Amino acid sequence: MEFVVNKRELVKGLGRVAGVADRKSAMPMLSNVLMEAEPMSGGVRLSATDLLLSVSSTVRAEVRKAGSVALSARHLFDSVKALPEGEVTVSVAQNFSTRIKGSKRRFDLVGMAGEDFPQLPDPGRTPLSQVPVDDLAELIAMTSFSMSTDDTRPHLSAALFEMQRDILRIVTTDGHRLSKAERAVQGLGASGASKLLIPAKGIHELKRLLDDLRAEKTAGGGAPLTIGVGAASSQGPVFFAREGVLLSSKLVDSAFPSYEQVIPTGTDRVARLSRLTLLDSLRAVSTVASDRSSGVKLAMSNNQVVVSSDNPDVGHAQDEIDAELTGKELTIGFNSKYLIDVLSALTTNDVQLELSGELDPGMVRPVERNDFIGVIMPMRI
Repeated sequence: MEFVVNKRELVKGLGRVAGVADRKSAMPMLSNVLMEAEPMSGGVRLSATDLLLSVSSTVRAEVRKAGSVALSARHLFDSVKALPEGEVTVSVAQNFSTRIKGSKRRFDLVGMAGEDFPQLPDPGRTPLSQVPVDDLAELIAMTSFSMSTDDTRPHLSAALFEMQRDILRIVTTDGHRLSKAERAVQGLGASGASKLLIPAKGIHELKRLLDDLRAEKTAGGGAPLTIGVGAASSQGPVFFAREGVLLSSKLVDSAFPSYEQVIPTGTDRVARLSRLTLLDSLRAVSTVASDRSSGVKLAMSNNQVVVSSDNPDVGHAQDEIDAELTGKELTIGFNSKYLIDVLSALTTNDVQLELSGELDPGMVRPVERNDFIGVIMPMRI
């Protein structure tokens, strides 16, 4: 195999795939990147997998000789980055030793047969719905923070994608809080699947891909970007495809909680206030909160919210915020981190806290928008 490629293009392609390679796997091949060159394709396909996630990226190249090779993801990426700017020549010998040369600098890396690399999922005829990249990125930003970090609970360390009736909805929960965000997207029925439970690692890799695409869009201008989303069945895998890039993820084989039952159907106390003012207050007051609980109190009365925290080992902090209040007075405790996370994920100027009693879950909503609900369980403080 032999091809010539621009260094920047190769670095960008490797950057998209190298992070998926599993360096700690008992299977040495999974720590590699597969490079495949076909003269008729006009490019080189780079692929990596950890058997849960798979990603491929195609870079433009002058292919002089077809072939494939598997190389250490870390050493390949580091070697290419260390080359001078300009053209890079990659050539593979019969024993899979691979020479990577730029100008007068070269690296000779030990390779493995590309044929031994695990077979990657192929979308084939799977129908993919085109979803705006900006919308999907915003939905993930508004929900990914409330996924569980406990790998022993895979149904919570995941995000539920619901695609039906031209609505894309993402829901996450860790058992203490829940986030639900949605967007109207035309043509979602083509995906052939309505509910997909995608593991956290897949969500994080998807976010990286979307951030890259948005950065390229900002630099290059042009029409809004879309990404193909779909799965052949509810058993997966799910595919995310953009020209030159394909990400696939296995789905979580567990039942997601019935989240509708967690969302309060009615509240009798509402506080409307500035999102950034409340966020700043919580960050300040929580500096004295217990590291274990991060607990703060919200006392609501007389069109004012008093945010406070008491810690016998540190001291007391208090702040007062103007707010529009409806309903009876209430004092309720929350984990400040949960409130800070949801307020940081939103972008509206104002939010409203919808509450019932001091032991009932509270809701956070953006004012004058109905595309997001955050539910947080209270704390006894």
